[in-house]
Amino acid sequence: MSAKLACIAGATIYRMLKGGHLDAQEPVRKLTPFGLPEPAFLVNNSDAPFYLMPRHGPGLDRPAPWPMNVRANLYALKDLGVEAIVSWSAAGAITHNLHLGQLMLPDDVLDMTRRRPMTMFENCALGFLRQFPVFCDPLREMLADVMVELGLSAQMGGTVAVTEGPRLETPAEVRMLATVGAEVVTHTLAPEVFLARELQMCYAGICYIVNYAETGSRHRPFNVGELFAELRQDQGGKPPTDTAELLPKLLTRLAAKLKQTPPACDCRQSMSEYIKDYDLSENWREWFD
Repeated sequence: MSAKLACIAGATIYRMLKGGHLDAQEPVRKLTPFGLPEPAFLVNNSDAPFYLMPRHGPGLDRPAPWPMNVRANLYALKDLGVEAIVSWSAAGAITHNLHLGQLMLPDDVLDMTRRRPMTMFENCALGFLRQFPVFCDPLREMLADVMVELGLSAQMGGTVAVTEGPRLETPAEVRMLATVGAEVVTHTLAPEVFLARELQMCYAGICYIVNYAETGSRHRPFNVGELFAELRQDQGGKPPTDTAELLPKLLTRLAAKLKQTPPACDCRQSMSEYIKDYDLSENWREWFD
């Protein structure tokens, strides 16, 4: 049974598999023009299956963000027939209207990375694509509907800053990001969102708030000059919801919605002008020959 939906995440995927939250088949892993991708686990626990792909290996096998082979991962998912991708990213809250454990569906990206390959087409003119909208709006709306059904706290819209990592940001860097309108900061999403457009796939991101960006921890910074601030401010609250239990429910419902009503968007025509202007093959694999 083919799957049209995939979720890209980090260590959460291995926790889901190890904890028995999912019934996944043996992973698919096939060489691409960009090298070997991460394994794609097919989850077949309903009539609407989906893939899970980790960005990196478990434990100490986790590399820094920039060497991750994002191009191979996206190519592999496209080759499997995936049409829509959901990215699950841990993030730090820059603005304090977001609380720990909350979800955010961003609608814009501030890309602060420096060392990552930013296109599938480094040696030709096929990467000059307009980035508006950055994320697939119909897919984001479907995600929002599923979150409401599950009773989840989510913010619809906002700008996510993507920094290089692996270190967390300094207080000065966080203040800088705040001045340009970023609400959360993470090490993922870019260049995934840009590469998905080049491969004519829908892409939406979910940012999961795990810390406060200023401190890099679950503790908000002390507000200097505010009397008894240390007694009144939230010092972390309850632990965030277990993502290993939450994500399978969300993806199962989303896969069912996508099967019933595919997104009405232009994502699958993002390369149409190039196909026409350069007489490209309708078979996207031949673009890389």
